[in-house]
Amino acid sequence: AGSAEQFCQGRNVACSRGAMGMDMEDLKDADKLKKLVIGYAKTEAFKAWGSFILFVFLVFWFFSSGDFSFLLTLSSLVSMFSFIMVVVKIESAGSVKGVSSKMMECYMAVLLGRLFAIVPFEGYLPFDKSGDWFYQACEAVSFLLCGFVVFCCRVRHSKSYDPTTDTLNHLWLMLPAMVASGIFHPNLNNFLPSDISWAFALYLESVTVLPQLFMFMKEGQAEPFTSHFLAAQAMSKLISFIFWASSFSELSNPNHYIKSFIGNWVVVMQLVQLLVMGDFIYHYIRCLRKGIPVSQLLCSENV
Repeated sequence: AGSAEQFCQGRNVACSRGAMGMDMEDLKDADKLKKLVIGYAKTEAFKAWGSFILFVFLVFWFFSSGDFSFLLTLSSLVSMFSFIMVVVKIESAGSVKGVSSKMMECYMAVLLGRLFAIVPFEGYLPFDKSGDWFYQACEAVSFLLCGFVVFCCRVRHSKSYDPTTDTLNHLWLMLPAMVASGIFHPNLNNFLPSDISWAFALYLESVTVLPQLFMFMKEGQAEPFTSHFLAAQAMSKLISFIFWASSFSELSNPNHYIKSFIGNWVVVMQLVQLLVMGDFIYHYIRCLRKGIPVSQLLCSENV
């Protein structure tokens, strides 16, 4: 903690306003505003998110019927995009430094559980045309990408993986999720194992990022690409929350004392996901606004 604090203080002056920081005077000056826009356009985050927004527009145009439930597909797309970012960075750097293998293993369990509920069944699929096959394909690709990241951490680039900073026991995240899903689960598929599997994926996903956040605190800094990954995951969860907050009644069974509240419970768990990542996202956005590298988002003096 001390070294991280010294690291932050050493950069206080340089980062107080940020490489692309702005104030109201900059916005009033056309030349300064133009330079700011060009500066942002050259950042890695802008290029990544710009490419993704274009991709989403094409997907919506060609694969969606415009139904509100496309939000589920969009949530899956954002999540898949986040895994692609991590894989591309790992392959270009030849290193998994800063990646929590335990978080990725949790995501593998989440995606596997969800796939078991949506591939052979239709209860949890979007009514939108993208639910015919595209939504399932996104989840399957995410699972494969996530598995590749775990392979890189454990085998391919194991020398760059530091298990001493990835110390949170993820079994303590999986076991409570498994118990809760056995008690509180919807029944849209009318097949108990798949309904429990979907609920397990939801509950575990609420806390899956904790190993990565603990790793950030252990290391005293955050790798930029893992920060972008978590930001994309937070956006994915927000989109999913918007959908289920509007459709949660479909998950409840009014004829069952416990299951009549399942829809409300699902919305609460979606909200938990956002709360868990709330502080991180606050600092992430502050970094982007001030032009400070997201690797310094743990440095409260800067952000």
